[in-house]
Amino acid sequence: MLYRWLRRIHLVLFLASAAPLLVLSLTGALLVYGAELQEAIEPEIWVVEPRGAPLPVRTLLARVGEQRPDLVVWSVAMADRPDRAWRLWLSGGLGAVNVDPYDGRVLAHYQPNRNALGIVTALHRRWLVDDRTAAPWVRHAVSTVALVLMIQVLVGIAIWLTPPRRLARLRVDFSKRPRMVVIRLHQLSGVATALLLLTVAFTGLAMYWHTPARHVIEAATGSRVQEQPALPDGPMAPIRDLDAAVALGQAAFPEARLRHLRVPARPGDVAVLHLQGPTIGPPSRVWVGDDPPRVLAAQDGAAGSPANWIWHMRYPLHVGEFAGPVVRAFWVVVALLPAAFVISGLWLYGNRRRFAWAVAAGGYRRASARST
Repeated sequence: MLYRWLRRIHLVLFLASAAPLLVLSLTGALLVYGAELQEAIEPEIWVVEPRGAPLPVRTLLARVGEQRPDLVVWSVAMADRPDRAWRLWLSGGLGAVNVDPYDGRVLAHYQPNRNALGIVTALHRRWLVDDRTAAPWVRHAVSTVALVLMIQVLVGIAIWLTPPRRLARLRVDFSKRPRMVVIRLHQLSGVATALLLLTVAFTGLAMYWHTPARHVIEAATGSRVQEQPALPDGPMAPIRDLDAAVALGQAAFPEARLRHLRVPARPGDVAVLHLQGPTIGPPSRVWVGDDPPRVLAAQDGAAGSPANWIWHMRYPLHVGEFAGPVVRAFWVVVALLPAAFVISGLWLYGNRRRFAWAVAAGGYRRASARST
């Protein structure tokens, strides 16, 4: 009875989520290498010729201001490679500009959600819905699909564990009829990748369901996500020398590489540096302000709690950007697995129901419940 109910739940959830899960899977696989694909489409605005050291940030911003005085930069994203452009994010919803970090030349001004990468990202995260009223509900729906995937993985594991001969049912015999081969491949891939699929699905829903996901992480690890350190009270003088402030912040973690800089938006605001250390983990952050500049607070990404590590690594874990090119390539396979489950599950359902398109592809012979 338990086995039959588990299979029924598995089927109902599959029929309810197959189409959106297929979209999430295919777009997710593209987004693993999304940046590289966008660079291949528009190399003229992403690829630069390395020429010594990049300009100091203050000089870079001044040159951008000379070319585009109508734009206000609020953050600078440094490229991971010396032959790639830097991206400057703009205030007021005006998008971003790509600049050559060696001479400050503006290469392009664009809305990131309008290029190929942005369209695929929008399809993945909110099904291309841009309406401000509807978009939050769509993102709730996308997060719900990720939650359904987690439930499906757990139900699938329970289905595999319920009957006896568990290991025998993971052996794939390609001499058997197609239906049995597909069933065994479906089971084997689900069991073998269950933990990875749970990780990808959970980190995906954590992008929008912040509070419940954070509570789950803290409860599971028995630790807390670190809050932003308290900054000194009272007014501060504007940062006059941004380069000195950046150098001071980098000195707090001398082995780390500056990846992102949030520029002071108003006089008296602080600059925030994100620095990536030599080990796998979340970036360290440094808050610098006042004149002369001084470090107001620092947070070491490598010294945080387990909950803090998972929380701040949820995006790299989601897209495979945490352990080198081999893992990243494997993440494409992981991203495509839900699509493979949808297709194989649909075929198995159609074959069992004797739909012509499924029976013709693999023949039909009713199998006992215990054989699956």
